[in-house]
Amino acid sequence: MKEQQVTQILQEIAEQEVSDSLDLWPAIQARVQPPRPSSRWGRLMPTTRLGWAFLLLALSLAFGAVAYAVTPVLSGVFQMEAGLQHIEQADLVQELDLSQTVDGVTVTLERVYADANRIVVGFTIKGPTGQRYEARHLTLTDAAGTIFPDTVGYGVSGQSDILEASLPPGEVAYVLAFDAAAVKGAPDDLDLRLVMEVEELVLPPDAPGPPPASTGSPAEPPEPMVVELQPIPVGAIVGPFTFDFSVPLIPGRVIEVQHTVEAAGVAVRLERIVITPSETRAFLCFEPPDGYDKEWTPIVTLDTADESVPMVNETGEEGCYSCDFFAPIYDQRGEWTLTVTELVGFDLAQPWGQTRLAGPWVFRFRVP
Repeated sequence: MKEQQVTQILQEIAEQEVSDSLDLWPAIQARVQPPRPSSRWGRLMPTTRLGWAFLLLALSLAFGAVAYAVTPVLSGVFQMEAGLQHIEQADLVQELDLSQTVDGVTVTLERVYADANRIVVGFTIKGPTGQRYEARHLTLTDAAGTIFPDTVGYGVSGQSDILEASLPPGEVAYVLAFDAAAVKGAPDDLDLRLVMEVEELVLPPDAPGPPPASTGSPAEPPEPMVVELQPIPVGAIVGPFTFDFSVPLIPGRVIEVQHTVEAAGVAVRLERIVITPSETRAFLCFEPPDGYDKEWTPIVTLDTADESVPMVNETGEEGCYSCDFFAPIYDQRGEWTLTVTELVGFDLAQPWGQTRLAGPWVFRFRVP
């Protein structure tokens, strides 16, 4: 198919399915809080309707044919990622329906899920008289005070036929995931506390109009246009909202690989693989070739006996990295292969260049 035809098809999808009233901020946002420097992938977000069409088309190709029923909005948001879709279909998500109202704003913690890799919460925010509020400053802790960092998040407001989502003005739905690696031992349940604030969404003032037409002679140069930038308005902060709840913890299947491969003068070690229903996580370690003057990211693909899965998210520090794969491969067994195709180092100072080291670093192991 020619590029022009593909573009035309995607443009039609954008016009038909991504309506003007649909607001996907913070849809597919990688962080509700500002992204940590260790992950650059969460910063790549579509900014146009056509961009969202590409994203939604990619999601539909990844998920395959999905028969959507009339479901709550959060159930539709769970369809935005293959791992969350899997736990939804497997009926592993727990319904809570806990609500709090502060200054006319109601936050409802509706759904939770937890496994050895991540903890997932789904909630809605409803503002008074149609005024919209965004989630801010979320903190998830356990009974011992352990803080679980946020990893990836999805959200939607407005309406979309594709996502089976329809919200009235002033409401927004979120599904957020937190890193569960800090859980100690293998408890049957987690006693958790979620604390958040919400911020009123205030639109910036209208941009200045065009300058008046010049009345001077044609030979005179036009007056320079001076644009005064207006500060972005800051909305009112409401909260905090605090929710205490318990959720069953699904343990992971851990494959201890402990194997080192050297390529391009760099030794990369695959420590272990942790497989849960919501995602698969690989732990990689290597000594940066230029020390710690760059922010390094491994580019990784995981091949099971049935499919090839690209890395979706990466976090790490001090030479060790957690690479996340959101495909539902929890029940797959047999010979697996993890391939690091290259290591990419981003400069931490100007001129903001990058270094790319080509591999591959190949690790083969068996999943019983």
